[in-house]
Amino acid sequence: MIQKFNVNGMTCGSCRQTVEKSLQGVEGVTSVQVNLSPPEALIEKADRVTLNQLNSALSKAGNYSIGEYQSTTQHKNKGGSCCG
Repeated sequence: MIQKFNVNGMTCGSCRQTVEKSLQGVEGVTSVQVNLSPPEALIEKADRVTLNQLNSALSKAGNYSIGEYQSTTQHKNKGGSCCG
């Protein structure tokens, strides 16, 4: 299954790399593509992988989170761990 998610907390390229690496480390995730602008992630994963599992991995990496994709919603960046 491939899903697109909004990503919160990214402000730079280092944040993007951290988010991508963290999501790739979740068991059941087979591929991840993260974009900084717009802040979104395209994740190929097994059906059993939950949003909570993905967010748990991101919270361990810093002040990041993802939510279900909604093209009309914009989230203010708070800044990840690397850029305060």
